[in-house]
Amino acid sequence: MSTRTQEHLGPYRLIEKIGEGGMGVVHLGLDGAGRKVAIKVLHPHVAADLKARDRLVREVETMRRVRSPYVAETIDAELTGSRPYVVTRFAPGRTLEATVLDRGPLGAREVVALARKLCQALVDIHEAGVVHRDLKPSNVMLTGDEPLVIDFGIAHLVNAARLTQSGMFVGTPGYLAPEVIRDSRITPAADVHALASTVFFAATGLPPFGTGTFEAVCFNTLEGRAQIDRAPAWLRGWLSRALQVDPAARPGARELLRMAGALDPAGRAEPVLTDRTLTLNTVSDLLPPVQYAPSGRPSAAPAPTLHAERPEPKRPSPPREPFDLRRFLAGSDFAGVLLLVVLMALTVLMPVAVGLASAALSLALRAGAYFLGENRRTLSRVVLVTAGHIVLSLALGIAASSFLNWSGRLGTSHVEPLAASMFTLGLFVLPGAGTVRQAASHTLARLLPGHRAMVVSSAVLGPVALISVITAVIELL
Repeated sequence: MSTRTQEHLGPYRLIEKIGEGGMGVVHLGLDGAGRKVAIKVLHPHVAADLKARDRLVREVETMRRVRSPYVAETIDAELTGSRPYVVTRFAPGRTLEATVLDRGPLGAREVVALARKLCQALVDIHEAGVVHRDLKPSNVMLTGDEPLVIDFGIAHLVNAARLTQSGMFVGTPGYLAPEVIRDSRITPAADVHALASTVFFAATGLPPFGTGTFEAVCFNTLEGRAQIDRAPAWLRGWLSRALQVDPAARPGARELLRMAGALDPAGRAEPVLTDRTLTLNTVSDLLPPVQYAPSGRPSAAPAPTLHAERPEPKRPSPPREPFDLRRFLAGSDFAGVLLLVVLMALTVLMPVAVGLASAALSLALRAGAYFLGENRRTLSRVVLVTAGHIVLSLALGIAASSFLNWSGRLGTSHVEPLAASMFTLGLFVLPGAGTVRQAASHTLARLLPGHRAMVVSSAVLGPVALISVITAVIELL
């Protein structure tokens, strides 16, 4: 049941409490324009973990890149204050869990539509480089006939030992992939397993791996003892592929979407894999609503390492949403663009000093990404890419200098500063600069979280960039 409140949190007004989990409390809120949003406020024990909050900053920046009509977008976040929170799109409606518990399993056509749309959501999530990690019926909202995936699994960002000490297990038994329970490396394949479990629940009203004690459900999951025989015959083959115990044996999200497109309740049943996925012939009750059961078992790995899925036939990517200018202007990426403009203008004024400083900044960002990043490449490869990128940036500056000299419209005193400015630009935009941009984006996201980026960009960086450009132009004239 919701609880009415009238608090303010940053620029948002909290209206009522609408949910609570092991990691935080979810409130319905209003933004400055009066639009409804969902605000997840982290629990104090989570907020106290500074390392987890730093990781969460990077995770939120990644989640904000997810664009899908079936995913609740991450709108804002404030993770440096005393009450860290994450703001997402508010989805009016009921969860899939509540709908099925109240009304019973969905009809065949509804299950097919749900499977296809959730698969598309998973494709969009994985293409953004994100693993949801907590896909389950209570994290799927039904708004009309459309599903909306909510509440990305941020729990994995907190140290597992600390969660164990607090008596919580991260996740819901019955919807966790075997590798999550084993505390193994987590890949996008874990989401495929969770999606199939969620669709099974929608089609049957039953938990996929039975009920009973926490240990019993986990054992059934680890052994692949899914109740596939209780699902409709036409759905069993699709489920058996996605519920394989071995992550490498499961189809990727895009392949699962293709398979969902071929589902036909009126057609023949697909063969069920029996070598790795077993069935559980027991009488089961409905799994209770989502809860965090006490357990001394370790939680999921604190930091997922994304790995590429098994090679699949190339297919056209789904249409992406158009560039959102308002979102770009309100984020830290725009602040990065303004800083680059300032850097280029300063290079015109002081070519040698600022050019060298820009190169040093680029190297520092690369070094930070290598030594602090979670997915390190080999050192030799990093050195080669760095050297090649600097040479390419120098080539851009030389090419600009040659072109300007060839045009004959500018003197040497003007050509050299402009060529140095192009060198600075190349350090951050040419091929090979992806690591530099990503490291700069993460740094700015930590320094300017949430709505602060827009304030700093409009009040500070905007005027500074304008003054710098005007000064550089006057210098050239």
